[in-house]
Amino acid sequence: MPDLAFLNGTILKIEEAFVPIEDRGYQFGDAVYEFIESFDYHIFCIDEHMERLKYSMQQLDFPQISISDIKENVITMFNQSEYSRAGCYLQVSRGVEPRSHCYTNTVPLQITMTIKNLAKLDPSINTEGIRIRTCEDYRWGMCHVKTVQLLPAAIEQRKAKKAGLSDTVFVSKQGHVREGTCTNIFIVKNQMLITHPLDNHILAGITRDVIIRKICKKEGFPVQERHYDINEFYDADEAFLCSSVLKIQPIIATDGKKIGKGAPGPVTRKIQADYDELVYHL
Repeated sequence: MPDLAFLNGTILKIEEAFVPIEDRGYQFGDAVYEFIESFDYHIFCIDEHMERLKYSMQQLDFPQISISDIKENVITMFNQSEYSRAGCYLQVSRGVEPRSHCYTNTVPLQITMTIKNLAKLDPSINTEGIRIRTCEDYRWGMCHVKTVQLLPAAIEQRKAKKAGLSDTVFVSKQGHVREGTCTNIFIVKNQMLITHPLDNHILAGITRDVIIRKICKKEGFPVQERHYDINEFYDADEAFLCSSVLKIQPIIATDGKKIGKGAPGPVTRKIQADYDELVYHL
């Protein structure tokens, strides 16, 4: 089965899908998105993704549309792809109209999707850990909204890759550790998980929520959602990044400094095992 695209109600081959040049998502970054995955044909946390999509649209003053219809279209895309492990990129832009900063909210929203077979992650990442860098956060002030305005993330991820590292983590001017380019971040100290609180500076990650609400509750790991600074990060016993695509990736070094023992720690390994059990046995 070829990779598929969805364009305003029509499913077609991905190479046949095009959007108009005056789409506001293209010209202004005036669009929101979600990335939804399947594991062994099971679509993971689809309702949570739909709720976050609805929230993002509300925050940006998008006209109301049927989220249940979008959900059904997402399910159709997964079913037609026939991939057991697939990723669906869903984007909703404010629509197509003559270019002007001031939008009218009178044109139809443009809904596009692609679905592709997801490549398997290198298992050594989870067993051996990753090395990352940090940089001062210069993104816009609404990171809690999942928009396509991702240029700083793209630039900083590219810098990390060129340096032979896995990712960049954004740190505020005050030294508060926030999140990665496409990941949330946790540190572990004395078996307590610490992560940045939900506010306008980070995205409310689905995997982040699963870790806190399901895995830590099950295992009895205490969690603090609070600000912590870069020195506390360097001094952590363990640390890891998490996202839907990357799952849980242990951090063994940051800015050239060893984290903990410089190897994936026991709390991170337990969370990895619980997460794999959860996503593959729902």
